[in-house]
Order: sequence, then structure tokens, then C-alpha cells
Amino acid sequence: MRILAVDDKEMPRKVLARAIGEAAPDAELTVCAFASEVLALPNVGDFDVAFVDIDMSGMNGIALARELKRKNPKVNIVFATGYGEYMADAFALHSSGYLMKPITAEAVATELENLRFPPSVATRDDEGRLVVRCFGNFEAFANGRPVAFSRAKSKELLAYLVDRRGAVVPLREAEVAIWDEPLNGRGASSSYLRTLVSDMRQTLMACGHGNVLVKRRGAIGINMENVSCDYYDFLAGDPMAIAAWRGEYMSQYSWAEATKAALAQ
Repeated sequence: MRILAVDDKEMPRKVLARAIGEAAPDAELTVCAFASEVLALPNVGDFDVAFVDIDMSGMNGIALARELKRKNPKVNIVFATGYGEYMADAFALHSSGYLMKPITAEAVATELENLRFPPSVATRDDEGRLVVRCFGNFEAFANGRPVAFSRAKSKELLAYLVDRRGAVVPLREAEVAIWDEPLNGRGASSSYLRTLVSDMRQTLMACGHGNVLVKRRGAIGINMENVSCDYYDFLAGDPMAIAAWRGEYMSQYSWAEATKAALAQ
């Protein structure tokens, strides 16, 4: 879990950082004094939780929270403040929590146990595996960052293979699923699908995860052992994955509705 702590006053900042460290010793903690420091971070959109003071010089905590939400709509904002009058503004931002100073490890632990958006998967590599998030929109991560596919359909093809849970599927089947009909049926060449396979393979190889794909003549699948996935963890009964399920599954793809319905049951 990646946690951000922001407070412009030195002593409260140290107290907050110590409380987070005690409550979540395995978390990756970043501590900043000002909003400008936060927004200059290269990984500013990657935090799972942000503990933010409100009454800060420069950009205040409410404005910073808005910026963090723009960069990552599912970041959990927990306001840590000495003032109660900002509570209405905080809840208007759909924050995860509101802590009154002085902050304690027990209070932080309670917030982390009741996050609005429980982290479904860590976005860093999990024992060398490609990290895939299916709940909400589909996303794949390598080295803690989203994998950048040059073609949207290459990413969708990977999503379809993840959905099939290791089944090696004929390219024709994938073609029909993604386009609702064979490309040849629209006068296009199925060579485009082979281009997508090549693009997907090259993209995964470039980020060190070429071992995810399993290729057969005219068919393709994934090696589930090389993928860390919230969907797979959910099916295995993992409590964190079950808590992360909010009724959304690969929301950008219409063909994923069947799996979503099965999960809902």
C-alpha cells in the first residue's frame, strides 16, 4: 500500500508519519510539507491513501485533495486536522475519513481498515508477476506504473485473455468477442488481430513481462502463474479482494458484463 502524509507544520507532520508507520509498517510512506511538493512528485497519481492536513499555507488541504482526486479518482483521502469546521467540505469531496489531531496509530489503523476504496492490488510487481486490476476499469501495472499500450485494442485483447483465466483461445474467438463479429465479416483483414497480438507481446516484453503470454498456432492465452490479479484473488476467497469488489468489473468493455453478472451472484 502506498500512503502519502502532508502537513506543513513539522511536529504534527512527525506525529502523523510516526502514527502511520506504527499502524502500517509495511506500507510505502511518502511525507511532504506542502502541496507544491506533492504535485511535483512523479508518482503523485499512484497513492492508495493520502492523509492531508487542511489548514496549510499556500494551497490548502481541500484544494490539494481535489487535485489528487483528479489524478486518481479512487485515492482514499483522509483529512488530518485540528479543526472541525471543514468537515462539510471534506465530505463533499467524498473523502474516506476525517481525523482530529493529535493523530494516533489506533485512529490511523481504524481508517486504513475502513477505506472508501480498499486497494484491490498493489500496483508494484508482485514477486515478479504482472499486476492486473479488473475491478473498476481494467488496468495492468509494471514496475508500479500502468503499462502503456500503443493501441487501445491491444490492451483490450489482454483484458479478454485475463478474463478467460488461462484458457488458450482461438484468435477467431477473441476477434468475435472484441468486435462482436469476425473482422473479415466487415471486409477487414484478420491480419489486424495478428498485429494486435504482436503489439501486445512487444509491449509486455518491453516492461519485462513477456512470460505472461502463451502462444499456440492460431490461438493465445496467458500464464496465470505470472499474473497477480484482483479477480483471481476474489475467486480464491482472498478477503482483501472480496472487500475491493464494488460491483464493477472491466467497466470499459461491454463483453465483460457476463463475468460481472457471475461475480454479482
